Amino acid sequence: MRAIQVQEDLTVRGSDVDTPRPGQGQALVRVHAAGVCGTDLHIVDGMIKPDAYPMTLGHEAAGVVEEAGPGVSLAPGTRVAVFNKLFCGACEQCLLGRQNLCAVEPGQLGFNRDGGDAEYVLAPERNLAVLPDAVDFATAAVLTCAGMTAVHATRMSRLESGQTAVVNGVGGVGILVIQAAANAGATVIAVADADDKAELATKHGAGDVIVLGRGDDYAALPDAVRARAGGRGADVFFELVGTTDTMTAGIRSLAPRGRFVSTGYTDQSLNLHPIEFILSETSLVSTVAATRTDLNDAIAMAARGDLVVPLAGSYPLDGIDDALSALRSRSVLGRQVLLPN
Repeated sequence: MRAIQVQEDLTVRGSDVDTPRPGQGQALVRVHAAGVCGTDLHIVDGMIKPDAYPMTLGHEAAGVVEEAGPGVSLAPGTRVAVFNKLFCGACEQCLLGRQNLCAVEPGQLGFNRDGGDAEYVLAPERNLAVLPDAVDFATAAVLTCAGMTAVHATRMSRLESGQTAVVNGVGGVGILVIQAAANAGATVIAVADADDKAELATKHGAGDVIVLGRGDDYAALPDAVRARAGGRGADVFFELVGTTDTMTAGIRSLAPRGRFVSTGYTDQSLNLHPIEFILSETSLVSTVAATRTDLNDAIAMAARGDLVVPLAGSYPLDGIDDALSALRSRSVLGRQVLLPN
Protein backbone atom coordinates (compact mmCIF):
# COMPACT_ATOMS: atom_id res chain seq x y z
CA MET A 1 0.00 0.00 0.00
CA ARG A 2 0.97 3.64 -0.31
CA ALA A 3 1.77 5.53 2.91
CA ILE A 4 3.08 8.99 3.81
CA GLN A 5 5.96 8.59 6.24
CA VAL A 6 8.19 10.90 8.24
CA GLN A 7 11.82 9.81 8.13
CA GLU A 8 14.53 10.07 10.78
CA ASP A 9 15.93 13.15 9.04
CA LEU A 10 12.39 14.64 9.35
CA THR A 11 11.73 14.58 5.62
CA VAL A 12 8.26 13.44 4.55
CA ARG A 13 7.70 11.24 1.54
CA GLY A 14 5.39 8.65 0.07
CA SER A 15 6.51 5.05 0.44
CA ASP A 16 5.30 1.65 -0.68
CA VAL A 17 4.92 -0.51 2.44
CA ASP A 18 3.36 -3.83 3.31
CA THR A 19 -0.37 -3.70 4.00
CA PRO A 20 -0.86 -4.75 7.65
CA ARG A 21 -3.06 -7.69 8.56
CA PRO A 22 -5.47 -7.51 11.49
CA GLY A 23 -4.84 -9.63 14.56
CA GLN A 24 -7.07 -10.47 17.50
CA GLY A 25 -9.51 -7.63 18.17
CA GLN A 26 -8.21 -5.52 15.28
CA ALA A 27 -9.69 -4.30 12.01
CA LEU A 28 -8.07 -3.11 8.82
CA VAL A 29 -9.71 0.10 7.62
CA ARG A 30 -9.56 1.32 4.02
CA VAL A 31 -8.96 5.04 4.50
CA HIS A 32 -11.29 7.34 2.55
CA ALA A 33 -10.17 10.59 4.18
CA ALA A 34 -7.31 11.66 6.45
CA GLY A 35 -7.15 15.09 8.05
CA VAL A 36 -4.06 17.28 7.92
CA CYS A 37 -3.60 18.84 11.37
CA GLY A 38 -1.34 21.49 12.86
CA THR A 39 0.07 18.81 15.14
CA ASP A 40 1.52 17.13 12.04
CA LEU A 41 3.88 20.10 11.81
CA HIS A 42 5.09 19.42 15.36
CA ILE A 43 5.90 15.86 14.29
CA VAL A 44 7.74 16.80 11.08
CA ASP A 45 9.58 19.52 13.02
CA GLY A 46 10.75 16.95 15.57
CA MET A 47 8.90 18.35 18.60
CA ILE A 48 6.83 15.16 18.88
CA LYS A 49 8.85 12.01 18.21
CA PRO A 50 7.52 8.59 17.14
CA ASP A 51 8.64 5.36 18.75
CA ALA A 52 10.57 4.52 15.59
CA TYR A 53 11.29 6.04 12.21
CA PRO A 54 9.96 5.88 9.57
CA MET A 55 6.41 6.36 10.82
CA THR A 56 3.23 6.79 8.82
CA LEU A 57 1.71 10.18 9.60
CA GLY A 58 -1.96 10.88 10.18
CA HIS A 59 -3.96 10.91 13.41
CA GLU A 60 -7.26 11.80 11.73
CA ALA A 61 -8.79 9.05 9.61
CA ALA A 62 -12.13 7.69 8.49
CA GLY A 63 -13.06 4.96 6.09
CA VAL A 64 -14.58 1.51 5.72
CA VAL A 65 -13.72 -1.74 7.47
CA GLU A 66 -11.86 -3.83 4.90
CA GLU A 67 -11.00 -6.88 6.98
CA ALA A 68 -11.98 -7.90 10.50
CA GLY A 69 -9.59 -9.88 12.68
CA PRO A 70 -10.59 -12.66 15.10
CA GLY A 71 -13.08 -11.53 17.74
CA VAL A 72 -14.17 -8.41 15.85
CA SER A 73 -17.91 -7.84 15.53
CA LEU A 74 -17.80 -5.03 12.96
CA ALA A 75 -18.54 -6.39 9.51
CA PRO A 76 -16.51 -5.49 6.43
CA GLY A 77 -18.10 -2.49 4.74
CA THR A 78 -18.95 -0.72 8.02
CA ARG A 79 -18.27 3.03 7.85
CA VAL A 80 -16.04 4.11 10.75
CA ALA A 81 -14.01 6.97 12.21
CA VAL A 82 -10.74 6.05 13.92
CA PHE A 83 -10.16 7.22 17.51
CA ASN A 84 -6.41 7.75 17.47
CA LYS A 85 -5.52 7.23 21.16
CA LEU A 86 -4.83 3.57 21.86
CA PHE A 87 -6.11 2.53 25.28
CA CYS A 88 -6.25 -0.59 27.42
CA GLY A 89 -9.89 -0.32 28.51
CA ALA A 90 -9.13 -1.73 31.95
CA CYS A 91 -7.04 0.77 33.94
CA GLU A 92 -8.58 3.26 36.39
CA GLN A 93 -8.64 6.10 33.87
CA CYS A 94 -10.18 3.97 31.12
CA LEU A 95 -12.85 2.64 33.47
CA LEU A 96 -13.71 6.25 34.33
CA GLY A 97 -14.16 6.95 30.61
CA ARG A 98 -10.88 8.88 30.34
CA GLN A 99 -9.30 6.89 27.54
CA ASN A 100 -7.14 9.90 26.62
CA LEU A 101 -5.36 9.45 29.98
CA CYS A 102 -4.89 5.66 29.79
CA ALA A 103 -2.16 4.71 32.26
CA VAL A 104 -1.13 1.52 30.45
CA GLU A 105 -1.15 2.05 26.68
CA PRO A 106 1.16 4.89 25.50
CA GLY A 107 0.41 4.47 21.80
CA GLN A 108 -1.29 7.03 19.59
CA LEU A 109 -1.87 6.51 15.89
CA GLY A 110 -0.04 9.11 13.83
CA PHE A 111 1.90 10.41 16.84
CA ASN A 112 4.19 7.54 17.81
CA ARG A 113 2.60 4.62 15.90
CA ASP A 114 1.73 4.27 12.22
CA GLY A 115 -1.31 6.39 11.42
CA GLY A 116 -3.88 7.01 8.73
CA ASP A 117 -2.08 8.92 5.96
CA ALA A 118 -2.15 5.73 3.94
CA GLU A 119 -4.43 3.55 1.88
CA TYR A 120 -5.12 1.42 4.99
CA VAL A 121 -4.80 1.81 8.74
CA LEU A 122 -4.87 -0.90 11.40
CA ALA A 123 -6.74 -0.20 14.64
CA PRO A 124 -8.33 -2.06 17.56
CA GLU A 125 -12.10 -2.47 17.21
CA ARG A 126 -12.63 -0.42 20.38
CA ASN A 127 -11.01 2.54 18.57
CA LEU A 128 -13.58 2.50 15.76
CA ALA A 129 -16.68 4.66 15.97
CA VAL A 130 -19.47 3.69 13.57
CA LEU A 131 -20.52 6.56 11.30
CA PRO A 132 -24.09 7.45 10.41
CA ASP A 133 -24.74 8.05 6.71
CA ALA A 134 -25.32 11.75 7.45
CA VAL A 135 -21.60 12.27 8.21
CA ASP A 136 -19.24 12.15 5.23
CA PHE A 137 -15.73 10.73 5.46
CA ALA A 138 -13.90 14.07 5.21
CA THR A 139 -15.95 15.51 8.07
CA ALA A 140 -15.53 12.35 10.12
CA ALA A 141 -11.76 12.36 9.70
CA VAL A 142 -11.50 15.88 11.12
CA LEU A 143 -13.84 14.99 13.97
CA THR A 144 -11.36 12.34 15.16
CA CYS A 145 -9.05 15.12 16.31
CA ALA A 146 -10.22 18.70 15.95
CA GLY A 147 -13.91 17.91 16.43
CA MET A 148 -13.60 15.74 19.51
CA THR A 149 -10.96 18.08 20.95
CA ALA A 150 -13.40 20.98 20.64
CA VAL A 151 -16.14 18.99 22.37
CA HIS A 152 -13.74 17.85 25.12
CA ALA A 153 -12.33 21.33 25.74
CA THR A 154 -15.82 22.83 25.96
CA ARG A 155 -16.92 20.10 28.36
CA MET A 156 -13.82 20.54 30.54
CA SER A 157 -14.33 24.31 30.62
CA ARG A 158 -17.68 23.96 32.43
CA LEU A 159 -19.05 26.57 30.05
CA GLU A 160 -22.67 27.45 30.78
CA SER A 161 -25.44 28.99 28.72
CA GLY A 162 -25.34 32.78 28.87
CA GLN A 163 -21.63 32.97 29.65
CA THR A 164 -18.98 34.64 27.50
CA ALA A 165 -16.30 32.55 25.81
CA VAL A 166 -13.26 33.85 23.95
CA VAL A 167 -11.70 31.56 21.34
CA ASN A 168 -8.17 32.66 20.52
CA GLY A 169 -7.13 31.24 17.15
CA VAL A 170 -9.47 30.65 14.22
CA GLY A 171 -7.65 27.61 12.88
CA GLY A 172 -8.61 24.00 12.35
CA VAL A 173 -9.52 23.42 16.00
CA GLY A 174 -10.62 26.95 16.84
CA ILE A 175 -13.37 27.03 14.24
CA LEU A 176 -14.88 23.94 15.86
CA VAL A 177 -14.45 25.26 19.42
CA ILE A 178 -16.43 28.33 18.31
CA GLN A 179 -19.28 26.07 17.24
CA ALA A 180 -19.14 23.86 20.32
CA ALA A 181 -19.15 26.90 22.62
CA ALA A 182 -22.02 28.54 20.72
CA ASN A 183 -23.94 25.26 20.83
CA ALA A 184 -23.49 25.29 24.63
CA GLY A 185 -25.34 28.62 24.68
CA ALA A 186 -22.38 30.94 25.18
CA THR A 187 -21.73 34.30 23.58
CA VAL A 188 -18.56 33.71 21.60
CA ILE A 189 -15.86 36.27 20.88
CA ALA A 190 -13.26 35.00 18.41
CA VAL A 191 -9.72 36.33 18.09
CA ALA A 192 -8.44 36.06 14.51
CA ASP A 193 -5.23 37.14 12.80
CA ALA A 194 -6.82 38.15 9.49
CA ASP A 195 -10.09 39.49 8.13
CA ASP A 196 -10.90 36.33 6.16
CA LYS A 197 -10.59 34.26 9.33
CA ALA A 198 -12.79 36.77 11.15
CA GLU A 199 -15.43 36.26 8.47
CA LEU A 200 -15.13 32.48 8.83
CA ALA A 201 -15.56 32.76 12.61
CA THR A 202 -18.68 34.90 12.24
CA LYS A 203 -20.14 32.47 9.72
CA HIS A 204 -19.72 29.60 12.19
CA GLY A 205 -21.18 31.12 15.32
CA ALA A 206 -18.96 33.88 16.72
CA GLY A 207 -21.00 36.83 17.89
CA ASP A 208 -18.02 39.19 17.74
CA VAL A 209 -14.45 39.07 16.46
CA ILE A 210 -11.26 40.83 17.50
CA VAL A 211 -8.66 40.95 14.73
CA LEU A 212 -5.04 40.97 15.88
CA GLY A 213 -2.67 40.60 12.95
CA ARG A 214 0.74 38.98 13.19
CA GLY A 215 3.05 41.29 15.08
CA ASP A 216 0.20 43.11 16.85
CA ASP A 217 0.55 43.57 20.60
CA TYR A 218 -1.50 41.00 22.50
CA ALA A 219 -1.17 43.13 25.63
CA ALA A 220 -4.16 45.10 24.30
CA LEU A 221 -6.39 42.01 24.18
CA PRO A 222 -7.68 42.05 27.79
CA ASP A 223 -9.06 45.58 27.38
CA ALA A 224 -10.58 44.64 24.00
CA VAL A 225 -12.30 41.62 25.56
CA ARG A 226 -13.70 43.64 28.46
CA ALA A 227 -14.98 46.30 26.08
CA ARG A 228 -17.05 43.57 24.38
CA ALA A 229 -18.07 41.73 27.56
CA GLY A 230 -19.69 44.45 29.63
CA GLY A 231 -16.44 45.35 31.34
CA ARG A 232 -16.19 42.05 33.24
CA GLY A 233 -14.05 39.87 31.00
CA ALA A 234 -14.52 36.31 29.74
CA ASP A 235 -15.94 33.39 31.69
CA VAL A 236 -13.83 31.05 29.57
CA PHE A 237 -10.81 31.76 27.41
CA PHE A 238 -9.92 28.98 24.97
CA GLU A 239 -6.22 29.29 24.06
CA LEU A 240 -5.27 27.69 20.74
CA VAL A 241 -2.25 29.75 19.63
CA GLY A 242 0.19 28.85 22.40
CA THR A 243 2.68 31.71 22.57
CA THR A 244 3.80 33.25 25.83
CA ASP A 245 2.15 36.55 24.87
CA THR A 246 -1.19 35.02 23.87
CA MET A 247 -1.39 32.82 26.96
CA THR A 248 -0.58 35.73 29.27
CA ALA A 249 -3.15 37.94 27.57
CA GLY A 250 -5.75 35.20 27.81
CA ILE A 251 -5.39 34.81 31.56
CA ARG A 252 -5.60 38.57 32.00
CA SER A 253 -8.81 38.62 29.92
CA LEU A 254 -10.75 36.54 32.42
CA ALA A 255 -13.63 37.62 34.61
CA PRO A 256 -13.55 36.62 38.30
CA ARG A 257 -13.74 32.82 38.57
CA GLY A 258 -13.05 32.54 34.85
CA ARG A 259 -11.37 29.50 33.32
CA PHE A 260 -8.34 29.61 31.05
CA VAL A 261 -8.43 26.49 28.86
CA SER A 262 -5.12 25.46 27.34
CA THR A 263 -5.65 23.23 24.31
CA GLY A 264 -3.00 21.84 21.99
CA TYR A 265 0.77 21.66 22.04
CA THR A 266 3.28 24.46 22.48
CA ASP A 267 7.01 24.79 23.06
CA GLN A 268 6.63 28.16 24.79
CA SER A 269 6.39 28.87 28.52
CA LEU A 270 3.76 30.56 30.64
CA ASN A 271 5.35 32.91 33.18
CA LEU A 272 2.90 34.38 35.68
CA HIS A 273 2.86 35.07 39.40
CA PRO A 274 0.23 32.88 41.13
CA ILE A 275 -1.40 36.02 42.53
CA GLU A 276 -2.93 36.60 39.09
CA PHE A 277 -5.02 33.48 39.65
CA ILE A 278 -5.47 33.82 43.40
CA LEU A 279 -7.04 37.27 43.69
CA SER A 280 -9.73 36.54 41.09
CA GLU A 281 -10.13 32.81 41.85
CA THR A 282 -9.53 32.01 38.21
CA SER A 283 -8.50 28.53 37.05
CA LEU A 284 -6.17 27.00 34.50
CA VAL A 285 -7.75 24.00 32.77
CA SER A 286 -5.53 21.81 30.63
CA THR A 287 -6.91 19.41 28.03
CA VAL A 288 -5.31 16.71 25.93
CA ALA A 289 -7.08 15.13 22.97
CA ALA A 290 -10.46 13.69 23.98
CA THR A 291 -12.37 10.60 25.07
CA ARG A 292 -14.35 8.09 23.04
CA THR A 293 -17.51 9.73 24.40
CA ASP A 294 -16.31 13.09 23.06
CA LEU A 295 -15.80 11.56 19.62
CA ASN A 296 -19.24 9.94 19.69
CA ASP A 297 -20.78 13.27 20.71
CA ALA A 298 -18.89 15.15 17.97
CA ILE A 299 -20.21 12.68 15.39
CA ALA A 300 -23.75 13.07 16.71
CA MET A 301 -23.45 16.86 16.61
CA ALA A 302 -22.20 16.72 13.01
CA ALA A 303 -25.08 14.45 12.04
CA ARG A 304 -27.52 17.05 13.46
CA GLY A 305 -25.72 19.91 11.72
CA ASP A 306 -24.48 21.43 14.99
CA LEU A 307 -20.82 20.90 14.12
CA VAL A 308 -19.75 21.78 10.59
CA VAL A 309 -16.22 21.22 9.28
CA PRO A 310 -15.27 23.91 6.74
CA LEU A 311 -13.12 22.11 4.18
CA ALA A 312 -10.44 24.33 2.68
CA GLY A 313 -8.93 21.78 0.32
CA SER A 314 -8.41 18.13 -0.54
CA TYR A 315 -5.32 16.40 -1.90
CA PRO A 316 -4.22 12.96 -3.03
CA LEU A 317 -1.84 11.19 -0.66
CA ASP A 318 1.24 12.43 -2.48
CA GLY A 319 -0.02 16.00 -2.16
CA ILE A 320 1.00 16.04 1.50
CA ASP A 321 3.80 18.58 0.92
CA ASP A 322 1.34 21.11 -0.50
CA ALA A 323 -1.06 20.56 2.39
CA LEU A 324 1.66 20.98 5.01
CA SER A 325 3.05 24.07 3.30
CA ALA A 326 -0.37 25.72 3.30
CA LEU A 327 -0.75 24.86 6.97
CA ARG A 328 2.65 26.27 7.85
CA SER A 329 1.88 29.54 6.08
CA ARG A 330 -1.32 29.84 8.16
CA SER A 331 -3.29 30.44 4.98
CA VAL A 332 -5.80 27.61 5.48
CA LEU A 333 -9.40 28.67 6.05
CA GLY A 334 -10.79 25.61 7.80
CA ARG A 335 -9.38 22.11 7.39
CA GLN A 336 -7.60 20.11 4.70
CA VAL A 337 -7.87 16.39 3.99
CA LEU A 338 -6.01 13.74 2.05
CA LEU A 339 -8.11 11.35 -0.06
CA PRO A 340 -6.15 8.09 -0.35
CA ASN A 341 -8.91 6.03 -2.02
